[in-house]
Amino acid sequence: MKKLIAMIMLLLIPSLAYAGEVVTSGQGSTVEAAIHSAMRAAIEQEVGTLVESETLVKDRQTIIDDIIVNSSGFIEGYEVLRQTQSNGIFEVEVKVNVNKNQLQTGMMKVLQKKTIVETNMDDPRIAVIALDEKGTEYAEVENEILNSLQGQGFGRLIDLQQLDSSLKMRLKNTGDDSALRKAIENQYHVDYLVNVKVKLLQTDKTSVAVLMPRMINVNTGEILYSGSFTGNARMFSQSGIEGAIKSASRQAAYAISNAALKRAAQVEQHFTVIVTKETMNRFDNKLKDIGNRIVSLRGVRKVFKRGIINDVAQFDLNFDGTAAELVAELNDKGFTVIEMASEYIKI
Repeated sequence: MKKLIAMIMLLLIPSLAYAGEVVTSGQGSTVEAAIHSAMRAAIEQEVGTLVESETLVKDRQTIIDDIIVNSSGFIEGYEVLRQTQSNGIFEVEVKVNVNKNQLQTGMMKVLQKKTIVETNMDDPRIAVIALDEKGTEYAEVENEILNSLQGQGFGRLIDLQQLDSSLKMRLKNTGDDSALRKAIENQYHVDYLVNVKVKLLQTDKTSVAVLMPRMINVNTGEILYSGSFTGNARMFSQSGIEGAIKSASRQAAYAISNAALKRAAQVEQHFTVIVTKETMNRFDNKLKDIGNRIVSLRGVRKVFKRGIINDVAQFDLNFDGTAAELVAELNDKGFTVIEMASEYIKI
């Protein structure tokens, strides 16, 4: 089955590049939920048409679901054509632009990108910090990345220049420090942190700047992106160093901002749900019962149990919607939400 899915995905790539406008409808308890339903219907319509042309396909819906989950960048934009409400249920008719090969720089207007970021990710707060091994901060690197993120539709960008010096020293060395991430979240209410390690290498002829960025979900520790970028200049001078840093910064900024936008463009978002000891007690510590309730939520596609540590359980799940919409569904099932952030909910 995996080989079959892989073959179909390869066949889809050139075809989806030319997919155009699809008009679909969706229903939900909120306008946003109805739009997400229509988005998924548009994807299924485009993917499903291609899948049907493969005579070897036996389990159509499973393959469609796998393609949707493992692909990003389908939704280029949308327009609500009609909206109605009846008995607390919203119904929308939406014109959706479906295109797997979009998300290249310049292919979407900033306003379109902002719409995708706000609709699918609740417009997350992103902070950027660039430090070398001595704890020296590089504002030119941070500004390049922040400007690139802004150009991709991310508007809530946080300045960490006043970050406590002790936190900076921990950031320059850390791999995965949950206490550090929590301290930054509490102080700046950040959803994602781009932490860039800077190394400068110099000889009598050249200047080299190496940037190693990681974009991390502050609440869950999940790494959204990591990479390494090198900039070179042919002179050993201040201008040579600045040129090397600028070259590496541009490469890193492009890669980080595109990775972030691709994440936002996925209709199906990933969430970590933390179940506290108190909630576990309410359900007599029956993890299976809690899991069944979560599985039954509208919009939930897949649920993964990650086990229990110190009487706290963790579930990872895929959900067609934002954190706010998932909170509404959890409340309807009798859960009390204690904390909420981008891709993270505690009940």
